[in-house]
Amino acid sequence: MTFKLKIENSRILKGIVETLASIIDETEFRVTPKEFVITAMDPSRICLLKLSLKSDDFDSYECKQDTKIGLNLDDLDKILKRSSANDSIEIEFKENENKIKIIMKREGSSRSRTFSLALLDIEMEEIQMEKLLQIEYNSTWVIDPEFFVEAIKDAEIYSEILNIRAEQKKGLTFSSSGQIGEMIYDLSEEDLIESNITDSSTGAYSLTFLKAILKISSITEKLEISLLTDHPLKMIFNLLEGGELSYFLAPRVEEADFNDEDMDEF
Repeated sequence: MTFKLKIENSRILKGIVETLASIIDETEFRVTPKEFVITAMDPSRICLLKLSLKSDDFDSYECKQDTKIGLNLDDLDKILKRSSANDSIEIEFKENENKIKIIMKREGSSRSRTFSLALLDIEMEEIQMEKLLQIEYNSTWVIDPEFFVEAIKDAEIYSEILNIRAEQKKGLTFSSSGQIGEMIYDLSEEDLIESNITDSSTGAYSLTFLKAILKISSITEKLEISLLTDHPLKMIFNLLEGGELSYFLAPRVEEADFNDEDMDEF
């Protein structure tokens, strides 16, 4: 057995995979004796993410050696959607096999269902996530995820872009404008759970990518957002029952394609 992981609350794993599948098609699971990690960049190179679950975040965790496996997230999402709220989920991989097994067991029942999923041979680009995580942002706050979801839904009435402004002693302004009008959503620092806004920062970001990552809000215990003008938006999701998702979204640049030069931060 190379690794065998178990989560009693299927909602956690379903929420993670559903969110990631809406952003990236294929990825690599890296399983070590200490943690489970997914690091990925979307095909358009607009966002980067890193999911980290420590061994203690699982109800059962067996892994004796570092292992990397490639998977299609859309297919895994379809399988996990077959689980119910009362199911536990086990993911099992044996060395020299070209598939993983996903085992669902109902609480209080001997019934189990086993699905297999073929592995993919993926060439992963080296992602400098640690370099991004070391950038110092002058505006950081902790927010109720529902406030951010509300701002995104308001903004998409008018545009595909959400403008964000953070101002010291004033708080946050989310805005969007289009041919039919505009939206302005103000939050004072008192509306935030925590705030450390030491300067003015602004940025414009794709609503498509924000909506996709905010799918994980239903299993988020704490959401920390950092803003710095002309830099990627940084979002740290602390998940229920443990685990952390770091997400970086490049600022929107009008009339330009994102290429390697535009994405130097990445």
